Amino acid sequence: MNQHDRGRGALRQHPSRSPGRVLAAAFTWALLFLTGPLVAASDQAREPRFKYVGGTESVPGGCVGVLQLALDSMAFKCEPSTVTVPYGAIEIMQYRADVTRHVRRLKVRWWVDPPVGGGNKNRYFTLVYRASGATHAMVLEVPADQMRPYLAEIDLKVGRRVEVQRHEDYE
Repeated sequence: MNQHDRGRGALRQHPSRSPGRVLAAAFTWALLFLTGPLVAASDQAREPRFKYVGGTESVPGGCVGVLQLALDSMAFKCEPSTVTVPYGAIEIMQYRADVTRHVRRLKVRWWVDPPVGGGNKNRYFTLVYRASGATHAMVLEVPADQMRPYLAEIDLKVGRRVEVQRHEDYE
């Protein structure tokens, strides 16, 4: 056999395409294909956790729950309590690193006193709203990465923007 015929007579198999490797690659792709949607679905199923840290509602301080946005209202659900706030009743919506002095000094009966302090990361979602002829307030703690998706939807449903405190340097 001369040098030119060496590769023509028998089919040589490329080492990276051996039947075992092809089967392993196919199995891996099938596993990723089948489990990928499950992982994505479980991430979507986890709702952000909001913590009640201040307000006029009879919700225990530190109670962790979810904020659900419906067509005409939002509801904070924390077992055993549920606070429903109609969008039309909202007067102030803020997402800040602190609770503003204006909100803390409202002439309302605080069930749980709002937190004092700040920092450089937003974490408090504050709502002031009117219900039954009285002013009510609710302060929920939620990390910025979990709050971001809510901001646009709240803006659209309420018809105005949530006041978000900015922390960028403008030098």
